[in-house]
Amino acid sequence: MGIRKIDKKLLKRIFNQISGKVEEEEELIPEMAIKGSGYIWCFDPSQNQIIRVARGIKCYILNEAQDELNRFLVYTINNDVILIEEEELIFTGYD
Repeated sequence: MGIRKIDKKLLKRIFNQISGKVEEEEELIPEMAIKGSGYIWCFDPSQNQIIRVARGIKCYILNEAQDELNRFLVYTINNDVILIEEEELIFTGYD
């Protein structure tokens, strides 16, 4: 699977987890947050452009593999799919 390809089953699990519709046998997907306050500019591969993303928002890693610039593909709760560096993320548990 390429770094920019989105696993639709994983995305559906994330949507269900956000809405509180989690199956008992399914493992929860770890929640992350973008460090800091203010904004960060990240690449949105679906739009092929750089977008402004608020720091401090929750996100979920869509693909454990990193691209050639060591960025993860993540889904934010603002409905953006972005590439972001690992050092910009912080593990927040399963809120």
